[in-house]
Amino acid sequence: MNTWLTDIIRRTNERAFSEPDLTRIMAYYARVPVRLKLGEELAKQESALGRKLHEELAHRYPDRPTYTRPFAQDLVESLRHVHLAVLADEPKLLRHRWTDHLCRVLPALGLDPADVRDAYLVLRELLETRLTASAWDALRPTFDEMTETLSAVPAAVAHA
Repeated sequence: MNTWLTDIIRRTNERAFSEPDLTRIMAYYARVPVRLKLGEELAKQESALGRKLHEELAHRYPDRPTYTRPFAQDLVESLRHVHLAVLADEPKLLRHRWTDHLCRVLPALGLDPADVRDAYLVLRELLETRLTASAWDALRPTFDEMTETLSAVPAAVAHA
């Protein structure tokens, strides 16, 4: 998979970078420290987030048996894919590594995509209060894109 950066490098091919390309590259590199800090914050929060997410899901949705501790932990661990996409500043990377797979597997497993999206929305609330403002600002657009993608997945048809 090519990223925006590899596309620029390939397109430039032994010439000087164009002004728009240089601007894009410099804007990216200026935000790398914040994106790396996001990864540190997510790693530090991972186990506590898994526990808290499970507690919140059980409290808010006691009638959803899908919301187990392993399910909550899987959602929290999926943030690793989200972070990599944020670090690369490449939404295609998240789709390639996570959301496309998730959108295919949910109906096949008979899981309601709305249940998964709802769980991610609870996780979003937790992240907003646990991450620094700069880390959350870096994560939010990619996280929101992921939940919007889940909103578009049709629910599995119930089998009689």
